Amino acid sequence: MLVNYFKFKNISKRGQVIALSAVGGVFILLSFWVIVNRVFTDTLISYAPADTVLYAHFSRPKINDSTRIDQILTAVFSDLGLADYDSLDIDREVAIIGRLKDGQVKYGAIIKTDRPSKVKKILTEAKLPYKSLSYDRFLLADESLISDYRPDKNSKIKSSIQKRFHAFSSINIYISEAFFTANDNDLNLNLAYSLFKNENNDLILSFKAKGRELKMLYGGILSSARPLARLALAKSQSDLPGDFIFASSDFFTLLNNWKNNLKEVSNEDYQSFASSQLNTYLNTYLSSDNRQVLLAAKKNNNNSGWLFGDYDFYVSLENIYAGKAEEMLKIIMASKYPMVKSVYLSDGTRVEELLPDTEAFSFLSKNGLNYLYSPDGQFKLMYKSVGSNIVISNSEALINQDWPELGFNYLMFKSDFLLDYGLGKYLKAFDFLEINKEGLILE
Repeated sequence: MLVNYFKFKNISKRGQVIALSAVGGVFILLSFWVIVNRVFTDTLISYAPADTVLYAHFSRPKINDSTRIDQILTAVFSDLGLADYDSLDIDREVAIIGRLKDGQVKYGAIIKTDRPSKVKKILTEAKLPYKSLSYDRFLLADESLISDYRPDKNSKIKSSIQKRFHAFSSINIYISEAFFTANDNDLNLNLAYSLFKNENNDLILSFKAKGRELKMLYGGILSSARPLARLALAKSQSDLPGDFIFASSDFFTLLNNWKNNLKEVSNEDYQSFASSQLNTYLNTYLSSDNRQVLLAAKKNNNNSGWLFGDYDFYVSLENIYAGKAEEMLKIIMASKYPMVKSVYLSDGTRVEELLPDTEAFSFLSKNGLNYLYSPDGQFKLMYKSVGSNIVISNSEALINQDWPELGFNYLMFKSDFLLDYGLGKYLKAFDFLEINKEGLILE
């Protein structure tokens, strides 16, 4: 039809090319607009009530391999009372919404689907309270809160957080400070909050799903995550053994950058860290000369309840004196095995107390290693010198292994390290978290 028009009007070939190009350009723009609105646009955030403290949006078309994501959503929907999440066969969008009511977070989920009759039937048969927000959107929530969900073009949540999400991500997550206050007993959750919260004291995370992995997208939206993007990250070519591995070629600078960022985000948290025992150890035993650090830890079968006994570990520290290493290990062992000592109170009364006594411990040199044994013979700590580094461990197998030269920054920990409740329950769908040259990845 268009060609006949050109023939009828006797338009030149050049004019025809220009006209066809213009029409083609318009067609491409329209196609792109349709794809963006169908695949990338979050159509559910307008339903989030003003008191929302958690909003997590899953864009199904942008998740190539949905197995891991489905495991997370299965756990979430199970908590909402739906045992068979897979039967929903959701192919569009899912939004998880948390609202703070009487000091507790109440959750709801909004589903957008191409199979509305199927979803409606499943929710009805499950006898769960739900609401049809539109012909293809369904809300599953506490019956007393269902009426609060309604479309709002001037949504406070949408206007304040949507522009901070990464535009082309598979998963976007917003969590407010109030949410963490209500869940202060979740150690995994609050560790993530302390590491990644921004200048607004909330958490904004965007992830892109590719195959079996989730990759964090920085996009300039998360101030506390930006230092990760600037690190000279690289994965070691060697197969490093351990359930937890951390390596840094410039740990002193990395630590100072993290502390400066923490101070900018929350001076209260910075002061808490500054007065902690961990910071005391770091200031006592590490300096600007201790740039290369390698730490690996692996769970063993001791089950003693003592961190240094239940994990085989390997620590390599640059430019640290043997005397400092011995002092550090003696403090660890003396704290585990305190000695009975007589102490006189101000009124002259003599009492006996259990107190650490580093003088009660001494090292034994054997086969190039310096050993420190526990009084009951159940545990041992050891160290040796390797070039300009001091290597510390509690395992002959790890300390005698060939480890790579440090020239990279790297972090990996397996999901077994996570607790089985709260955030850990959902993240256990993944095997490990890794930070390498590609950024932060869950796989």
